[in-house]
Amino acid sequence: MQLEKLTRHQVIKLANQTGDVSGYDLSGLDLTNLDLIAVDFKQCNLTGTNLSSSNFGMSNFEDAVLSGCNMSSSNFNGANFKKANLEKSDLTFSSFIGSFFSGTNLKATNFTNSKISSASFEKADLSEANLQMTEAVLLKGSYAIMQKINAFGSSMMGADLSDTDLRGAKLHGTDLSGANLSSADLREADIIEVSLIAADLTNADMRKARIRNTDMTRARLDGLKKEETLEP
Repeated sequence: MQLEKLTRHQVIKLANQTGDVSGYDLSGLDLTNLDLIAVDFKQCNLTGTNLSSSNFGMSNFEDAVLSGCNMSSSNFNGANFKKANLEKSDLTFSSFIGSFFSGTNLKATNFTNSKISSASFEKADLSEANLQMTEAVLLKGSYAIMQKINAFGSSMMGADLSDTDLRGAKLHGTDLSGANLSSADLREADIIEVSLIAADLTNADMRKARIRNTDMTRARLDGLKKEETLEP
């Protein structure tokens, strides 16, 4: 079924009147510099849409397609992206504090310099995502797929990454103090100059991981799988 196409003017008018823009084709539109708080975009087609420099706080993007979007420098705090598709989108310098990404496709997305603290990524797919310099304190990412992510210089203190697939992840200068990495798969990951102070690594798998200058003071290591060449 083909979705009805809206213009920028129609989106603004409908959002202001009803707050419900769900189920429309908004692909390729310029939705920059707008204030669209708590608007429902559920099941919309937003492929290639420009959502930069706008306020979408508390808005609903559940089951929406946002692949290839420019979502930079915008506010998405508390927004719902459950089961949405954001593959290869630009989310740099935006704020997603407390947002929901459960079951979301975030493959190859760029979160550089974004704020994702307390956001939920349970069972999301962040394969090859760029998380450099992000504020991700208390992030919730259990059972997520984070293969080959780049989290250089990110603050992920207290994050829940239990049962998360972090194979091949680049964790260079990442702060994972107090994080829950129990049963996480960290095989072949780069764990360089990382803070794992008081982290939970119970039953985690670090075989073939490259670990250098990493602080594991007071970390829980019961059942940790590692190579004999592991360097603390």
